[in-house]
Amino acid sequence: MKKHERFSFLFTGAAYAAAGILILLRPKFLYYWIAGIFFIQGIVSIVRAFTDSEDKKAKAGEKA
Repeated sequence: MKKHERFSFLFTGAAYAAAGILILLRPKFLYYWIAGIFFIQGIVSIVRAFTDSEDKKAKAGEKA
């Protein structure tokens, strides 16, 4: 597992746990949590698009 993947999983897991607690304490927080999910997934997708293309280039260079 790559460092950015591990960090992404740790961050997302901590965010889910914290949001779950906050939703139980304040149900209106659910609206903000849903918006946050879309924001985080958008950032992760952008990062993944750049890192996947770099990984493919590196692997293609190793095979040649």
